Amino acid sequence: MKTFLITTAILVTFLGCSHNNAFDRFEMSPQRELSEENIQSSKITNNEEIRGVATAVYLNRVYPDVYKNAECFYVYLNIEDSDEEISFELNGYPSLFVEELNSTNLYTDLTQFDADWKNYYLVGFKQESSNLELRIQNDQNSSTMLRFKKSN
Repeated sequence: MKTFLITTAILVTFLGCSHNNAFDRFEMSPQRELSEENIQSSKITNNEEIRGVATAVYLNRVYPDVYKNAECFYVYLNIEDSDEEISFELNGYPSLFVEELNSTNLYTDLTQFDADWKNYYLVGFKQESSNLELRIQNDQNSSTMLRFKKSN
C-alpha cells in the first residue's frame, strides 16, 4: 500500500506538468513561437577575427501560407565595414532578391529587436528540395553556415 501511494504521488506530480512547454510562461504570438524555433545566429569573421554577428529567421516555417514560392529569410546583422555590399547564398546559389528594411518593419515582432545600428534584410532564394545552408558575406568577411531544416 505504501508503494502504491508513493508511485501514485510521483505520477500525479509529473503528469500534472506534462501539458506545459517552454513557451507557456511567456506571452508570445504563434508566429513569435515559430520564429524562436527557426532562428539562428552566426559570427561574421575575417580569418580568425570576429567582425560582426548575423541572425536569420527562416520565414517559410513561420508564415507557410505567405512564403511558398521561394525560400525567404529575415536577416539582421551588425558588421564592421557595413558600407561594403552584403551578399547572401543559399546552398551555394546567390539570392534572387534582397530588400533592405528599416529597423521597425513587418518582421520586428518576430524577434523583438529593432536597433537602429543594425542592418535588416528580407532575402529570397529559389525553392530548394533539401535542407538549407545560408551564408552571409561581403568582400572581407563571411559568416559560418547557418543550417535550417526544410519545411515539408
